[in-house]
Amino acid sequence: MNALHERIKNMVQSEPLFLFMKGNPTFPRCGFSNQVVQILKSYKVPFGHFDILSDEDMRQGVKEFGDWPTFPQLYILGDLYGGCDIVREAYQSGELLEALQEALPNHPIEIPKPPGKVQHIGPAQAKIMLEENQALFLDVRTPEERACASIPGFELLDQKMAQSVLDHGDKDKPIVFLCHYGGRSAQAADYFAQQGFQKVFNVAGGIDEWSKSVDSSIPRY
Repeated sequence: MNALHERIKNMVQSEPLFLFMKGNPTFPRCGFSNQVVQILKSYKVPFGHFDILSDEDMRQGVKEFGDWPTFPQLYILGDLYGGCDIVREAYQSGELLEALQEALPNHPIEIPKPPGKVQHIGPAQAKIMLEENQALFLDVRTPEERACASIPGFELLDQKMAQSVLDHGDKDKPIVFLCHYGGRSAQAADYFAQQGFQKVFNVAGGIDEWSKSVDSSIPRY
């Protein structure tokens, strides 16, 4: 075994859980890495990690070490468990919980709540919620679109905001998502529901329908 593989071996054996990923748990640099991080965080378990984008030799070496071509890669008790798809499927089936309990017998593992179900609401209902400040209101459109038309009270859901909500948001507080016609916001709402947020709403028809049925002063584009 060469020096690089010895280094990788020492890494994966240094912690019961070790994740090779793109970026780091605070700022993942790909969606697949972020999914695995959020799953592990939902169980409140500690894990070691390494940013494979920071070292090209390590990136290639890890691929060879586990005979696995893509990232992220999760190791449990020194053995390769799998990538994003395997971790996600194991999370959904309950198999991941069993693996974590075996790997961390003395660590209390929090069992995440099942995913919430996205509720699709009309602009009128969303307007009432906004006026009564009942939720966190997030606009998934681009800054350029918001320059064309926006609704006061809806915040831009950029990467920084998304990570902040995922890391620190109250998963029992309602979140309302908005986009142009309702499609992108529905996808965002579903993603946050899958991350354990329990009260997730999507504005059907988006800001376009809001302009048509609630407030005609909002420009259509």
